[in-house]
Amino acid sequence: MKADLHSHTLHSDGIYSVYDLACVAKDRGIDILGITDHDNLDSYKSYLEVKDKLPIKVLIGVELSTWYNGENVHILGYFYNNSNPGEELITFLDDLKNRRIDRAKKIISNLKEYFDIEIDYDTIASGVKGIIGRPHIVNEICRKYNLTSDEAFRRYLTNSSPAFVATSNTTVKEAIDLLHRNNAIAVWAHPINNKNKFNELDIINMGIDGLEGNYPKNTSVDTSHYRYLCDKYNLLFTAGSDFHDHVSHSEVGTSYIEDNDINKLFDKLNIK
Repeated sequence: MKADLHSHTLHSDGIYSVYDLACVAKDRGIDILGITDHDNLDSYKSYLEVKDKLPIKVLIGVELSTWYNGENVHILGYFYNNSNPGEELITFLDDLKNRRIDRAKKIISNLKEYFDIEIDYDTIASGVKGIIGRPHIVNEICRKYNLTSDEAFRRYLTNSSPAFVATSNTTVKEAIDLLHRNNAIAVWAHPINNKNKFNELDIINMGIDGLEGNYPKNTSVDTSHYRYLCDKYNLLFTAGSDFHDHVSHSEVGTSYIEDNDINKLFDKLNIK
């Protein structure tokens, strides 16, 4: 059994529906797929509509954007019994959705102010079913200014860019506690992205339940290090491709966990 526990649908900044993404994952040899759209749970409703038709097992989660020590840290939430989140989390995410709209408009304004990059919010929104994120803005820059995704992102939309606007000011600790109060566990997404930015034990000591220890950017040494941390601190060891599309991120199934780690996760979540 193989589980890729981090992917995105068109409900945030991916390209596939829940059903279609599950089919892609099956074709790539994945048996269990985690769908963790950014800061929203719109995929959960879609999941319920197609649940009985899915070719593989799907876990619906969420990826929260948070901050620690001036660094952006992403936290994945997975729900006990693969069921509904709590009302507090739903309310929090509904508010965040509205803030993401304002954020996208501010980024577009900043691109004009700082880089003389002129793109239109309504044009982007017309082609997006879910929430507008940086990948959608990057795609429009590429279309209009004939750049690659990599070029556009590095030039204009890294976290240090003057055009960048944070999604929220939620702290890591606040996100972990919010998930724990709302029927979910919390996993540190792609800790490799925060490597050497702060002490990893800071996050572990906040009550995180697991680390996404197998990730496409990792070296074998990195993955071994995260395995060591998980074993030492009794954390879940997870994996994910972070699939968005076939251009900007890794393909479904690039990183995965197998039987022993899957069993530990399912035991924790009370999933049969």
